[in-house]
Amino acid sequence: MNSEKRVERGLLNLLSEKSRKELLDVGKVITLRKGEILFAEREEVKCMYIILDGFVALYRNSRYGEIKIIFICTNGEVLNEVVLQDKKTSICTKALADTQLLCVHRSELYKLMADNTELSREIFDSLARKTRRLYHQVGNANGTYPIEKRLAAKIWKLARDYGNFTPEGVQISFELTVTFLANMLGAKRETVSRIISSWKKDEIVIHENGFLTVIDMKSLKEISQ
Repeated sequence: MNSEKRVERGLLNLLSEKSRKELLDVGKVITLRKGEILFAEREEVKCMYIILDGFVALYRNSRYGEIKIIFICTNGEVLNEVVLQDKKTSICTKALADTQLLCVHRSELYKLMADNTELSREIFDSLARKTRRLYHQVGNANGTYPIEKRLAAKIWKLARDYGNFTPEGVQISFELTVTFLANMLGAKRETVSRIISSWKKDEIVIHENGFLTVIDMKSLKEISQ
C-alpha cells in the first residue's frame, strides 16, 4: 500500500546501485522465522543487520519483566547501527513475520565506510532518524495525551506505513495482538482491549485472528487529534 513510506527511511533503498551492490557483496543473507529472536540485550554482536524483506520489532525488557516496543522496522532498514560503537547490544529483536536479513560483519563495514562516503552518510542518517523517532515517542509518553488518542495515532500510523488494501479496509501486514499494542504504548492490556472492543462496535476496526484491519482511517485519525 505505502511502499513510498517504507523506502523513505530504508538504508538499502536510499543507497546508489553501486553502494548497494558493495554492501550486498560482503554480506550474508540469513532468515528469521516468525517469532524468532535475533539477539537479546547485552549479547555480543559482530554484524550489522539490514532487513531485506519482512518485519522486526526492537524492544526493551524492564526489571519488572515488562516489554516496551521501541521500533518496528521493515524492508531496507538497519536494526543495530550501534554495532559500530559497541559489541554489546542494548535492545532485543524479534521477527514479526518470516524475515530475510543481510548480515554485514563490522570489520567489512569499516572497510566499506572508509572508502564510501555515501554509505557512511546513510548509516549516520539512519541513526539520526531513529533518534528523531525516539524524541517523538518521549514527547507522547509523558501522559499529556489520553491513551485513546495515543492508540488511535499508533494504529493509524501502522496502517499507513505497513498496511495493505483489502475488501474490508486497510490491514496491517503483521499480527498485532492487544498485548503487543499495549507494549508499544506502555499501557495496560485491559485498557487497550476495552478501546479496541469499542472501535469494533463502531465499525472503525476489525481485529480477527491476530490481524488488525482499519475500516475507517478518517475516523481513527479524528480520534487521534
